[in-house]
Amino acid sequence: MTSRSKNAVRSFETEIEKSREDSSWKKAIELAQQLKARSTQHESLCHFLIGEGKLEAHLDEYPPTKENIERAQRELSDARGYLTLATDEAGKRSGVALDAHLLLGKLNYACGSYDMALKHYELAELNSLTEKELPVRSLRIVAESYAIKGLCLEQNTIPASTSRFKQAERESEMIRSFELSSDLTLLYLQRTSSARAGPTLETALQRVPILHIRAGRLQSAIDRYREMLNAVESVSTQALRLTLTRQLAEVLMRGVTGQVYRAPEKLAALPPQGTLTRRREDHVSDGPWKPKKYAAINQFVPRNEYEEVVLLLLVGEAMAVRDAVLSQSDVFEAERAHSLRNAAAVIDLLALAATRWGQLCLVLESLERAMKFSFGSAHVWRQRALATAAAAPAPGPARAPPPAPPAPASHIVPGSSSWSAGVRARGVARRAAPLAPRDAPLRLVAANTCYRMGWIEEGIESAEEALSIEEKRDGPMLARCCLHTGIGYQMKAQKCNSRIDKDAANDKSLKLLIRAVQLDDNDHLALYYLALQYMHLGMLNEAMDATRSCLRARAECGGGLRLAAALWSCACAGSRGARALAAARLARHHYPSADWPLAALATLQLVWESPEAALATGKELLTLVSGSESESETEHNGYAELDALSDSQHDDTRSTRDGASIRAESAGVYRIERALSEAASSLSAPRPRAPHAEARAQAWLLLAQLCLRLGRVSAATGCVSEAATLTPFSHLVLYTRGLVHAAGSEWEEARQCFQNALAIHPTHLDSIVQLGQYTVFTIDIQVEASEIDRTLGQTDSSGCSGEVPSGAAYYNLGWLGLAEKALREAAALEPARADTWRRLALVLGAAADPAAAADAAAAALQLHPLHPPHPLDPRLL
Repeated sequence: MTSRSKNAVRSFETEIEKSREDSSWKKAIELAQQLKARSTQHESLCHFLIGEGKLEAHLDEYPPTKENIERAQRELSDARGYLTLATDEAGKRSGVALDAHLLLGKLNYACGSYDMALKHYELAELNSLTEKELPVRSLRIVAESYAIKGLCLEQNTIPASTSRFKQAERESEMIRSFELSSDLTLLYLQRTSSARAGPTLETALQRVPILHIRAGRLQSAIDRYREMLNAVESVSTQALRLTLTRQLAEVLMRGVTGQVYRAPEKLAALPPQGTLTRRREDHVSDGPWKPKKYAAINQFVPRNEYEEVVLLLLVGEAMAVRDAVLSQSDVFEAERAHSLRNAAAVIDLLALAATRWGQLCLVLESLERAMKFSFGSAHVWRQRALATAAAAPAPGPARAPPPAPPAPASHIVPGSSSWSAGVRARGVARRAAPLAPRDAPLRLVAANTCYRMGWIEEGIESAEEALSIEEKRDGPMLARCCLHTGIGYQMKAQKCNSRIDKDAANDKSLKLLIRAVQLDDNDHLALYYLALQYMHLGMLNEAMDATRSCLRARAECGGGLRLAAALWSCACAGSRGARALAAARLARHHYPSADWPLAALATLQLVWESPEAALATGKELLTLVSGSESESETEHNGYAELDALSDSQHDDTRSTRDGASIRAESAGVYRIERALSEAASSLSAPRPRAPHAEARAQAWLLLAQLCLRLGRVSAATGCVSEAATLTPFSHLVLYTRGLVHAAGSEWEEARQCFQNALAIHPTHLDSIVQLGQYTVFTIDIQVEASEIDRTLGQTDSSGCSGEVPSGAAYYNLGWLGLAEKALREAAALEPARADTWRRLALVLGAAADPAAAADAAAAALQLHPLHPPHPLDPRLL
């Protein structure tokens, strides 16, 4: 009988222990009551087990928070009584008194009696416990005891008269309690498979680094985070590790710099044991109360704060995506919202870190993975729209720092990587906009993307939506919305060939830009675009005033410096020419790695200094673009998204776009094919297009025109050949080749080149003007032509050699009707261009129409002050 009773007691003890480990408290209480009825020798143990079960069952339903203190005081009286009975002499003899005091400390903490909780921990001699192997349930009890002790010490206020030594000692004891609790918690979670830490242990885990940070010990906080994250992961610690990962990344991003940062130390792996085929244990532990840590030979150790932050966020993002709830059922709404918040927090941090260090690809990949669980999430879609727009590669070389303009949208070739990125950015913005109906900045980003892609109408539509949103609530982005909308209409006016539509777009643009300046008179971008609009309208005095205001707001504004150089060069006084040169040199000083200041300086030196100085500057430009071919990054700041977008939208730009897609119906398909085939056949050994081929080609074309001004036709021919090797299908190459043929009096070849250029780009104004120029034939008007030239004070702005009189250009094919038609077409495209009217006057004079010739000459004289005698218009740089 005795042996049977002993076996029964052992069976009860085994079942009770299993129930405790599984947190089946109702079953544990029932078994304890049965054991008490069967064996009076285990009465103290049963009292302890019943009190423990009642306490834990209550706390599982009502966690120990301040909101549940009154309930705990009412409902934990039975548990208090049973645990108190277990602390008597019988309990001490049976070995449960210590655990009973620890649980009484937990009970008093739940009831808000912090001093009583600390008193029970003193009775249990918690500070002097020996570190030894403990059962799983005992591990949790001790871990919670240390955590609650630290929380009680933190809750109890210290009298003001307490000495600093006592305060420091109390703080040290509190941190030590939390550290021991966190170590024991991690060890407990590693030894269990289904248990959760609970709010008390999770608070202790996160509290230690915070206390170190408050005390000014930042490195200690970082080391503590690393120790917890380096612990071997278990199923129970996955959610906790996500929180710790995010917190450590925040600490490193906010408070650590390169000189303060100290890289983590790699743990030494255990020496190999056993045979070669036996798998070696890769986990190490420093003691019985220390959690196991990872220690492998190939373990990655970050070398600087950048690597560690990115590693932490990538790991955290992977855990957040793994734990995301994909079901859209209402049953999982709370879980889905919680997982989405966790993922969004990590993705936002990753966006901050990766954008700071130019790794937008990581952000895009992370947001792509987030799409599977972010249906209808406005924040995630907005982040994806902004990241996609920011990551879209610039359509062309990106060397010039802001506020130099980004590469124009017309440079984007359909099918290229830039084109695909722009289409993707616009598509994502369209999806994100309905989810954020009051988000004006998102629509401004979409408008900016459309402007870069050349979709002006869509960009204006997005900008007007943003303007409407800000006008309804008088928001802070109203001035910037007016600016974006004004830029759109400015670009539309420069692209439009209808005089009525052009005037209407110019009028809207001017009104919006003036309003933007009135709303924010310190915005250098608004002032710059207003000055540019004034210059387009021929209002040079107003343009100069706005340019000065722009440079006062931001002295290094690239667009303002370009406008200043162009405006000063419009006058004929020598002092103003010197000012134009000074503005170009100042721009070169502010932007040494950009090519446009050198191009502007070369064109100015050609007029105001000497052709030799201009040629030297052109060679320096070629060296710059050749040396930067391997560089693909540009400097960015907060103003890079807008500056000078519409500068390059004019038809007469130095753009190397493929204009066949724009009004291609005006030129026969056979002309396009012929022009492209001739360009391709002119290359003996074509090579792949380099990343900066367009910039290098433009530099070679500028050198070619400078050589033409110096009368070095053979050198100009070599420059054009180099440019053709880089961009064989560019209308600018064909146009410049036509100028070279014209300088050598090869009129038929020149005409053919200009026609080929127009076949590729039907609205290229310079080609139209030159085609009309070289289809005139008469000898009798040479004197009249020279007189008109002297009256206007102009040389040929198209780049012909200055050594040859302009009258010599009229020994050509003799097609006066076609010449008049071409020049009138050019005048319709750009009515404010003086040299077009001058040439038309010569053609009409040769055609024996003196009245019309006089009108054209008068128009040329009236328009002459609005345009410099060289291609320095900022749209051409």
